[in-house]
Amino acid sequence: MRMTNKKMWLGVTVGFVALGATLVGCSSDKKETTTPATEAASAKSAAKRGDVTATMYDRGAVPASEGSYEENRWTKWINQNGPENVKYVPILRSDSTKKLNVLFASGSAPDIVSEYNTPFRGSLYDQKQLLPIDDILKYMPEYQKLLTQYPQLKKAGTKPDGKLYEIGKVKEAVPAHLLLVRTDWLKKLNLSMPTTTDELMAVAKAFAENDPDGNGKKDTYGLNMSTYSEQAINEIFGEGSSKDLLAWGVKDGKIIRQWDNELASLTFKKKLYDDGIIDKDYINDKDGAKAKQDFLNGKIGIYVKFTGGWYDFMMNDLPTLKKNVPTADIAPLGYPKSPVGTFTGAIDNPVQMTTVINAKAKDPEAVGRYLDFMMKPETALKVINGDEGTHWKKAANGCPQAIDPAKSKNEVGYAGDYEMFYSSGQDKCSFVLSGFNAEVPEQKAAMDMYKEIQKVYFDPQREYPGLTVGEHMPVYNADLQIINTTILKEKGDLFVKAIISGSKYSPEQAIKDSQAAWDKAGGKQLEDFMNKWYQENKDKAFLAKDVLAIAKQQMEQVK
Repeated sequence: MRMTNKKMWLGVTVGFVALGATLVGCSSDKKETTTPATEAASAKSAAKRGDVTATMYDRGAVPASEGSYEENRWTKWINQNGPENVKYVPILRSDSTKKLNVLFASGSAPDIVSEYNTPFRGSLYDQKQLLPIDDILKYMPEYQKLLTQYPQLKKAGTKPDGKLYEIGKVKEAVPAHLLLVRTDWLKKLNLSMPTTTDELMAVAKAFAENDPDGNGKKDTYGLNMSTYSEQAINEIFGEGSSKDLLAWGVKDGKIIRQWDNELASLTFKKKLYDDGIIDKDYINDKDGAKAKQDFLNGKIGIYVKFTGGWYDFMMNDLPTLKKNVPTADIAPLGYPKSPVGTFTGAIDNPVQMTTVINAKAKDPEAVGRYLDFMMKPETALKVINGDEGTHWKKAANGCPQAIDPAKSKNEVGYAGDYEMFYSSGQDKCSFVLSGFNAEVPEQKAAMDMYKEIQKVYFDPQREYPGLTVGEHMPVYNADLQIINTTILKEKGDLFVKAIISGSKYSPEQAIKDSQAAWDKAGGKQLEDFMNKWYQENKDKAFLAKDVLAIAKQQMEQVK
């Protein structure tokens, strides 16, 4: 719902929430008898305010003219208009878990703790530092409605004892990665859109070798493969591994390491490298910045786009490409069929758990009322977008549009971190497609292309790569985490060695050596843990099917 002059995550102009729905008290034919004494008692009860403390991320974004994270125009507004007195405890984003550990160890942690780090929240549960929220849900009707609309939230927030501990928010489901193909190069080289991984390799090789830009030089790449785009190649072969996550799958009702899938993806990546189809220095392009520049300069034929900025990409990056290469044209490509199956890409987590309650909270009822207030659409509209007429006006589609982007950035831009509880996924104005004006031809084209992307990348006939999104994987205890980290480091080093060592070191040998490292480090303990977790939680955990269900539900909302 945040508005950033149409240049934000996935390029959304976000945020108008219909305010026509007002809370209406239940009526009854039975009239209650009131007296001055009961009316006075009711008024006193209504006026009573509790005291709440809450963390929020300190990103160093509050301008001096606005005050501080503890006190500014929005903390004042929340305290003046909300049901409770809230004191904010800023936590440096770069050092949040370390600081929170100190606060919990000293017994001074705030009542409400908002932290994106899933393992950290899991550790608080293991240490019995958290309060179940089941008993305070009655003070949180906004969240109760959300749990009904998205029961996946309850799955994600429930711990092994069967109680609800974590509060989350629903975001729009968007592809984490996607493939974009230079269709003008396809036409020039008389090639078709690839439908299999063999065809994908052949097309990429042609793009690298057959001078598709016609400058007489061998200076083009078939594909890009930096740290993040490498994950997309893993997904094409059905495994969702990354530098932080091992490849886990289900076979015959049991959790397994996806060694076959990993061998297939590693073999594919090695051929890309050996045949000069990708940049030989890909390993140093960790954030994909060089690959992006290569693409914009017309030097990459199949661009693996890492999540984010669809509006910015279509309205700024694509025009840059066309300015550099006027004949350039692109189209999305769904993941081609691989020898191990046909897969969709990973989906950026649409159910993000953010918040837990300190077991030592002195006034849980006040905590519930405060959270309910912050979850109200009208509260989020105010805090995230600012004041109508001052910071924003309604665009043609009814959504907020910044009047003065610089003013909004200065006076409102920092306020979003007070709203880690609001579910933008229930607000159509926050969706990618709402950021475009269908009356403008270029924007209509961007909308149409994104609709095609949704159809392909949210296709339920395709398998999801892996068990679920990373944030919903089970949390290891400290001992298992050490094993996991060791294995990830060994595997990462061996796989890179296989890619860049030519004939000296094969993918098959890398898998064999990874399996030996797995055995030595105690990988069997991880496998046993994962299987125990899966057998106990497969019917109640947030898994791949839940991710795709939310994507489908949200697509229906914007039809």
